[in-house]
Amino acid sequence: MTIVAHVPNLFDRSRFRGRATFVETPDEARAHNPSVVIVDLDRCDDAAGFRLDGATVIGFGPHVDSDLHRQAEACGYSQVLVRSVFFKRLPELLGSTG
Repeated sequence: MTIVAHVPNLFDRSRFRGRATFVETPDEARAHNPSVVIVDLDRCDDAAGFRLDGATVIGFGPHVDSDLHRQAEACGYSQVLVRSVFFKRLPELLGSTG
């Protein structure tokens, strides 16, 4: 499975342990034909653009920004998690994709 992630923070990227290709734009993500797309909603200007047909799209963001989470859910994200839960579940999420 191909996993792409829009995760600009370098510390956060290190937690993926080489299991994802990092992208900056939805077009870049689309070019990889991913099975899974992961989006840091707090650092994304085009959350809707990262919702790609045929891909599982997982967004994460701060627990205090419920509007951001609702917007991601409204545009069709498969899962939207608060940041702490996302990183706690990251090994499981990455493992379940491969």
